[in-house]
Amino acid sequence: MPSQPVTYPINLRRRFALSSLGVIAIIALGLGWLMSNILTERMLQREGEVSMDFIQNLLITDQSALYLSNPQDPDNARRFLASMAHVASMREPVRANAYQTDGTVVWSTDQALIGQRFTVNDELDDALAGRLVVHSGTLDSGDPDKGEHVGLSQRTNFYVESYIPIFDPQSRKVLGVMELYKIPVQLNVAIQDALIQLWLACAVSALGLFVTLYWTVARADRVMRQQQTRLAETQTLSTAVELSRAVAHNLRNPLASIRVAAEMLQTGEGVTADQTEHCVDITASVDRADRWITELVRVSQASALVSEVVLPSPVIRACLEEMAPEMNRRGIHWTVEPEEAPGIQAHTAMLRQILISILANATDAMPDGGEIAVRWSSSARTLKLQIIDSGPGIQEDARQALFRPFFSTKSGGLGIGLALVKRMVEQWGGGISLTPAPAKGTCVELVLPLAPRAVATGDAH
Repeated sequence: MPSQPVTYPINLRRRFALSSLGVIAIIALGLGWLMSNILTERMLQREGEVSMDFIQNLLITDQSALYLSNPQDPDNARRFLASMAHVASMREPVRANAYQTDGTVVWSTDQALIGQRFTVNDELDDALAGRLVVHSGTLDSGDPDKGEHVGLSQRTNFYVESYIPIFDPQSRKVLGVMELYKIPVQLNVAIQDALIQLWLACAVSALGLFVTLYWTVARADRVMRQQQTRLAETQTLSTAVELSRAVAHNLRNPLASIRVAAEMLQTGEGVTADQTEHCVDITASVDRADRWITELVRVSQASALVSEVVLPSPVIRACLEEMAPEMNRRGIHWTVEPEEAPGIQAHTAMLRQILISILANATDAMPDGGEIAVRWSSSARTLKLQIIDSGPGIQEDARQALFRPFFSTKSGGLGIGLALVKRMVEQWGGGISLTPAPAKGTCVELVLPLAPRAVATGDAH
């Protein structure tokens, strides 16, 4: 036979943690990089707009901008040089250049640049076309990329370069371009603070998103595992249903014949004491097998039972009376709550089977005698029924597994009883738990929904 491929369980949390962390980190880094570029460009553009307003107002107010189109006029030259004196006295610009429309430097804070013309300058061409150009960069210690950058590398490494078009106020024609190189100390600080806050916000948002998604997936994974466990239990119970249908009708008749034969042999003539004891053992074994079959049959019929209003106190007393011979034989004493419990939403036959199964387990746990106490209390919507025995108790790991089908702490037990109890109680909207008794033994607690009539009357103790 070809070998089946080995399948491994999927660790949903780990897979999601690794994949989502990578994706979220990439998205956060991408958005952070994009937003930081946009923020930087926007702040630099705003700085250029402020400088443009200042230069434009300075050169238009005294009409000194006319010098750029007519540098031979002495009045224009005088007014223009007075305006440039204000520009040269500004603290931030490292260098300022004034260009004519042909690209010739007509004034500069560096006298060596006056009269020169730099043909390769895309930013200057854009400014001569009427657009404000703001450019930032760094200068290496080697040869500069532009001729007008000569000498700047010794004064500053990072710079902001603004090309400001100068317009004629009447014709809106570009008269020339004013170029400012700045060391943006305060602007740098503002940009760095804004970038730190931006990246911090990206990191916090990414972390918050990851934690939220991971918590959601972890919760879904936990619910899926619980549902998978319940599905496995349901499938196991379904196996019990199929098993009960297959064996119930085929075994009861042979078991009945064996029991009758054992009783007849026991009452026959010439039967020895050993033979009588063997007959009693046979009868007990047949009764035990019949109880197993009855449990299997009830499992198969449980889903078809319709809940009804049940008064639990009479059912509890009837179950104790049914178990009385066995409990008396073992020397077990029992007490029951004297008051009547309010009605619950359940099924009488199944509630009786549930109580019999719990009382039988408690009785089997005390072969040398003990005590069983049945107590109840009710709240606004539920009845809490406790059956407490004084037996040796149950280990913690066994308590967790007792509600699984086919698990039993008794030798030869089928382990169907408590699984059936749990299934029926949950179908009614209740719950069951096993806890150590306050003094010694085990406490089985059933939480059952009150009937609508009991809820409406507010009967609670």
